[in-house]
Amino acid sequence: MNTYESTISLMSTLPEKDLLKIKEFVSRLISKPEERTEMFNPYKHLTREEVIEQLAIARSHAEDGRTMDAHVASAGIREKYGL
Repeated sequence: MNTYESTISLMSTLPEKDLLKIKEFVSRLISKPEERTEMFNPYKHLTREEVIEQLAIARSHAEDGRTMDAHVASAGIREKYGL
């Protein structure tokens, strides 16, 4: 059995939702690089000024004591997402 036949055999056993995921993945692979960046990056690029502004806010929160212990934060994430 060659690669093509093996792939077809495997894909014929998959449910429709998995085939749609494969189709979406392949579409991303063959898209143009500029389209891929838009498709994969859900976050906007920040300017230097925006980063500095966010860091200033974070520092003021830390100075005011509005922080959370890292162990508590990671435990909350593990519980929320079942990790």
